[in-house]
Amino acid sequence: MPRPAKGARLWFDRKAGYWFIRDGTIKRSTGCCLEQRAGAEEQLRSYIEQKYEPPTDNRPSRLLVADVLTFYAREIAPGQKSQATSYAIERLLDWWSGKALSEVKRSTCLDYVDYRMTQPIRQAKKTKTPKLTSSETARRELTVLRAAINAYHAETPLDALPVVTLPTSSGARPDWLRRDQVAALLRAARRLEEKDSARALQRFILLGVYTGTRSGALRRLGWVPNTLGGHIDIDAGVIYRRGDDEGETKKRRPTIRIPDRLKGFLRRWRAQDMSGDRKIAFVIHYRGRPVDMQRKSWAAARDAAGLRKEITPHILRHTAASWLMLAGADIWDASHYLGMSPKMLEDVYGHHHPDFQKAVASKVGKKG
Repeated sequence: MPRPAKGARLWFDRKAGYWFIRDGTIKRSTGCCLEQRAGAEEQLRSYIEQKYEPPTDNRPSRLLVADVLTFYAREIAPGQKSQATSYAIERLLDWWSGKALSEVKRSTCLDYVDYRMTQPIRQAKKTKTPKLTSSETARRELTVLRAAINAYHAETPLDALPVVTLPTSSGARPDWLRRDQVAALLRAARRLEEKDSARALQRFILLGVYTGTRSGALRRLGWVPNTLGGHIDIDAGVIYRRGDDEGETKKRRPTIRIPDRLKGFLRRWRAQDMSGDRKIAFVIHYRGRPVDMQRKSWAAARDAAGLRKEITPHILRHTAASWLMLAGADIWDASHYLGMSPKMLEDVYGHHHPDFQKAVASKVGKKG
């Protein structure tokens, strides 16, 4: 039996260095390099619009999951301005393509999770034991499938609405680093043999631990306004964490004031990057070019600092949130600074706050 077509999707050709649109036997270059994913997404949307014929059937047995996902990718996802949604749709099509919508049920959803947990992660190296996709990632992808089905149902009410079963959430992992551990990590970063990598990692660590900004947004920060990411305005004393053309997503990136502890570092870094004939636009850079990943340098510094191998760069965000709570910061102010909801901050990190359950603890055991 021939393998079902996956439908139109983006594919990055590492040899050519560009994003391509793949659709069956069609392979069309977008002319966009790795950092220009948003432009490639726009070209994919235009391509789909040209060939797209919206399904109108309301019988799940006569509809393909691919039809519903394509409808969602064309009608709903563009307004979200999130690359994660597009990637999730691509992965869903790998497994669900060719299956009828009526096949979406508990057993097939769990089969999908099992299948995804055998697949290497997107950034996995080509080794004998690459890192595999987690159940949490599969869970997020299934939420996109559920959203696609609900969106289609809102437009063309289905005879029967399939139920997407999600695996149990792994919950929050509020690990964080002590100040001596961050100091050890910085010392290890300074001692890296590759000096350009060492400089980029030091900047990444300091910005991450003092602003709590997510890794991707950190690496796209520039010294001047740009369309790829945010920028740092030292004179105004603020960090704009979104680019001029970037819309807001669920992973909020509000503008924040530059922390006092960072001001001296930022002035020195900008002087280094913007002096002379060659101006370097990005704050975190490798030989003048923006950094996409820092896996090797992070792993080397982490191991040299004596930290566990499970420690990922995202721990800097956890650390920033934990330090703010330990310092007694107002939850509303801290949540806006970090770009998370007050409920999330209180539920995951609130126990670090000096006022956590202080009033009730003082009353335990007292006479009425």
